[in-house]
Amino acid sequence: MDIKKLRENKLIVDKVEEALQAAYSSNQEFNAVLDEAEPLSFKSLRDPEHEYLVKVSDALYWVERDAYLDELDHWEGQCQVNQHEIATDFIKDSDQSAVFLDLVDAVRFGRIAPFVGAGLSKPCNYPMWGEALRKIALKLNATIEPLMAQYDYLQAAQVLYDTGEAQVQHFIKTEFRQRGAISGPVRLLPDISSGCIVTTNFDTLIEDLFRERGQPLDGYMHGTQAGNNFVQRLLRGERCILKLHGDAGQANTHVFTQAQYRTAYGEPFAFQNQLPRALRQIFISHSLLFLGCSLEQDKTLELFKSVVDEAAFEIPDHFALLNEPNNPQERIGKEARLLQLKIRPLWYPTPLDVDGKPDHSLLEQILKLVIAVARKQVVFEA
Repeated sequence: MDIKKLRENKLIVDKVEEALQAAYSSNQEFNAVLDEAEPLSFKSLRDPEHEYLVKVSDALYWVERDAYLDELDHWEGQCQVNQHEIATDFIKDSDQSAVFLDLVDAVRFGRIAPFVGAGLSKPCNYPMWGEALRKIALKLNATIEPLMAQYDYLQAAQVLYDTGEAQVQHFIKTEFRQRGAISGPVRLLPDISSGCIVTTNFDTLIEDLFRERGQPLDGYMHGTQAGNNFVQRLLRGERCILKLHGDAGQANTHVFTQAQYRTAYGEPFAFQNQLPRALRQIFISHSLLFLGCSLEQDKTLELFKSVVDEAAFEIPDHFALLNEPNNPQERIGKEARLLQLKIRPLWYPTPLDVDGKPDHSLLEQILKLVIAVARKQVVFEA
């Protein structure tokens, strides 16, 4: 076709060029890298004194588009590698590649059920478990420090509840209300699992996040809440959330104190009760990934130990991303205890930030690397 005839089809040509230009403009960062080179230049035939300058990205895109796309693919792949370099080097240098790759496989094959603790809500300004108890104690002028020193949080909560039941319930309802923007590694949960999630948190961060992503959680159980056919929905593979401590806005679902734990779990564990039954089902049918949890001795770990000791089920590997203790002996002891529960820890350091607080940024970088390797966006060679 005579190129001049294109003028007669200007509307069509303009629309095609508009679409192509939009595609080109969507890669501004890549274009900027190409354009670090000197622009191409050539003199005008009409006016030899005039020089045309063409950016490298423009020339490559409009003249050799296949070459442009090949370069774009290579650049994006290299960006992925660079983005995950710190986490990759850490996993290899700390000799944790085997645990990492098994975790990747569990994510890739959809077996992971995140077990979310207060540490994942902390970046959104929700208090940690100990912080919350101390705040309530201050309001009630109650003494719980001897119990806190022994990590006996359940009995501390019981003391607070006995001192002021209404104030405790009011604190939970107001302190764990919706707080707006969701930030931090909790935002990666939909990329790790589309099935079941377990949490000890009262807040609604997880539900809000999945709703924001257009993947609302269909099944739920809040503490001792009856109904909802939770286990059946879990086994059907529906998106479900089990809130072990209950929901902040529903006081009748709370499992917060020593007495409430006894009622919910039984002593010894009563697996005819819905909460321990649901937790046991998840433990034997999914690979849990503990995030934002300290995994000190608590009722949940006691329940898992009872299931392991019973030896009635084949139990899959579970995983935990844990900040490494300063004391090597503490790490050895904790790791031994967790491995007996079929929980394989992946340790990461938490240096102090400029404010003197532990820096958990490596946790998020490791999770992003897990997701990238599971999606085959990055190759991890042990």
